[in-house]
Amino acid sequence: MSSNRAKLKRINYPMIILMVFLIYTAYVAFSYFNKKSIFSYEVRTGSLAKSNIYQGVAIRDEEIITSIDTGYVEYFAREGEHVGIGDLIYSVDESGVMTGLINSESGGENSLSNEDLIELKNEISKFSSVYDNTEYSRTYDFLYSMNGMVLKLANANMLEEISKANATSDSVKLCRAEKTGYVVYNVDGMESLSVNGINELTFDNTEYKKEQLLSASLIDEGSDAYKLITSENWSIAIQLDSERAAELAEEGYVKVRFLEDQRELSGKIDVYQVLDNFYGVLSFNSSVLAYCTERFIDIEIITEEEKGLKIPVSSVVYKEFYLVPEELAIEEGEENSMYFLRKVFKEDGTLTAERINLHVYAFEDGYYYIDDQALEIGDYLLYSDMASEYPVATKGQLVGVYNMNMGYADFRRIKKLYENEEYAIVESNTVYGLREYDYIVLDSTTVAEGGFVYE
Repeated sequence: MSSNRAKLKRINYPMIILMVFLIYTAYVAFSYFNKKSIFSYEVRTGSLAKSNIYQGVAIRDEEIITSIDTGYVEYFAREGEHVGIGDLIYSVDESGVMTGLINSESGGENSLSNEDLIELKNEISKFSSVYDNTEYSRTYDFLYSMNGMVLKLANANMLEEISKANATSDSVKLCRAEKTGYVVYNVDGMESLSVNGINELTFDNTEYKKEQLLSASLIDEGSDAYKLITSENWSIAIQLDSERAAELAEEGYVKVRFLEDQRELSGKIDVYQVLDNFYGVLSFNSSVLAYCTERFIDIEIITEEEKGLKIPVSSVVYKEFYLVPEELAIEEGEENSMYFLRKVFKEDGTLTAERINLHVYAFEDGYYYIDDQALEIGDYLLYSDMASEYPVATKGQLVGVYNMNMGYADFRRIKKLYENEEYAIVESNTVYGLREYDYIVLDSTTVAEGGFVYE
């Protein structure tokens, strides 16, 4: 007996109390730091533009002009220049005398005026402002363009030196334009591409090669000398999925942004289906010169802006409700509620009707959407004549957000017009819906419906 009392005396009660306190403190701290913070978002009117980015293929009226002779070629027209019939484009020199004159000091950089040099500097600055390391290959295109520009600016001096040297003999052929158009000094084998020839392989650029036509190179008679774009009208073909094809087919005209320089054009959109594939063809009647050296062009299609209430996608929640036919409502209540009759039994087993007021979250196709916590399966609602009843069972889903104007999470239905990865545009001033300047829960996963919110 005395040994039991001794054991009790040896129990360290202060230590036990301290351990319990430490465990409780650790639990409270863990709960606090792991609790998700609840942030609010003020609903405002806004807009989102539907946009899609594509790599398109340019379709133009292009004609390859072949050389009239064999020899060393020298270009006089600048790439992208619009030439008329009779304008000098290039020369072919069997002897190489022409190339020697052009490369001499008299035909070099000293022949450029101050105005010419300023124009060159402007072109270099323009290229530097849009340069991207991920597209380094375009540096070569710029180099070829600058080379052509220098030749054009020095054109008059070159011809003067050639005339002085009497170089325009039978060994030198001066080749002039027989048609009007824009001059391009590259070929890629896709010059004959047309809308009717589009297929899946058209958009495969893994094996795409573009050959630059360079001054001072040896050229054979009948080989490619230069290319001429003969019309301002041109197109860009893109690949589409069936859903986007159906949307764009209804547009008619769309706004197109060119990602290279952010230029925006309005283009006519036509949609074609070839077997199981869908293609869009954007047609333009201007700016063919701006992209005359490019076959594959990155664009963004911007369709009509959707306007309404702008909310974060993170606020959206999906919730199920019981569906109750509108005929069961006996009277309208306050603040989006309706009165119904619920079947109940008294203690003595007799049937009676209980008048209940239920919050309505939506009305659609003849049914009220009632909170699934206010009713449960097994309940029966009575019609006003008390002669027939409706078993509560069918459910429907609504899309909404948690309104927090009253300090607790109150579900409000939304109707989405458009959304992207970050925001959604929803209808404003809808019944049971949102209003501008409402406050909603920013992240719907941080709160449960009816729960109190703390900003």
